[in-house]
Amino acid sequence: MIKIDRYIKNQVLLAMLVVLFVLAGLDLVFALVDEVGETDANYSSADAIRYVLFVFPRHIYELLPITALIGSLVGLGILASANELVILQASGVKVLRIVWAVMKPAIIVMAVGLLLGEFIAPKMELQGELDRALARGEQVALSRYGHWQRDRNEFMHFNAIDPDGVLHGISIYSFTEEQTLASLVNAESARFQNEPDGYWLLDNGTEINYSNTQDMPASQVDVFKEKVWDVDLNPDLLKVLIIDPDKMSISDLYRYARRFENQGQDSSAYFLSFWKKVMQPLTTAALVIVAVSFIFGPLRSATMGSKVFTAICFGIVFYLVQNLLSTVSLVYQLNPLFAVTCPIVFCLLLGTALLRRAS
Repeated sequence: MIKIDRYIKNQVLLAMLVVLFVLAGLDLVFALVDEVGETDANYSSADAIRYVLFVFPRHIYELLPITALIGSLVGLGILASANELVILQASGVKVLRIVWAVMKPAIIVMAVGLLLGEFIAPKMELQGELDRALARGEQVALSRYGHWQRDRNEFMHFNAIDPDGVLHGISIYSFTEEQTLASLVNAESARFQNEPDGYWLLDNGTEINYSNTQDMPASQVDVFKEKVWDVDLNPDLLKVLIIDPDKMSISDLYRYARRFENQGQDSSAYFLSFWKKVMQPLTTAALVIVAVSFIFGPLRSATMGSKVFTAICFGIVFYLVQNLLSTVSLVYQLNPLFAVTCPIVFCLLLGTALLRRAS
């Protein structure tokens, strides 16, 4: 029985590797063509290739669940085409035993996904974005309209951040406990000082203090060359915010989501990406169960081309539904865990129902 498990596992794992090689190869070619088209006098083809290679681990991470789905279908499809599955069942091998044998390479895919998504892809993605900006001689815009942060009663806006962590175009709005504007600081740039406890040094700006009293109704304006700005914010946090939540690690997503939640900011996008990454192993397992159920159910006698086409279509529909529910959860403030788990639960129920009919 151990030899049978090993044989099925090796067959499915080989199919998954071939599928990953094909999908990742196509993705790499398209990414290279697209990025090379962005080259100019400052941003060379070598820089473009370097950037694509740095962000490529994230592409592989995103391809792993669909790779497990198609690979399971192809691997078991080869066994079914050679009537080996029929022989195994006739020899007394239960369907659940075959499912467990297929899940073993899927567990390897899950482990690789966790390794890539937590430790490798986010760091390389960030470094790639910073190197790309540096090669183009530009600042890294945190968003089209800049970026907002909050620290207690201070609301901060800055336009961009250099790859070395220098902020540009800073505005700091300080409010009193009565929610009235106490001061407004504008500065051209800010540099982080690491010692002793870490603080920012604002350069070339103005500070307007609003008295908000009847005795002193006028405002006081001060011009400064340098000014100390003590805020619970560091360049590492800001650099992470350069990349989208979907490209961050699980630990960073949770830490920043909790930070924004504690400050009264909208953290739903970060919690949504957090749950997507946390549930990706379960997503992979659910898709593999669906693939196995298709082999023993509706696709038992189908051609290999039909099986691959069905797997691709099912994977596309799965991600479309999950993305749709994710968007709905952000718009209507629904629980992000609900949006992520609904398609997974449906896949598990569908796969289980088909397997029970086949066994």
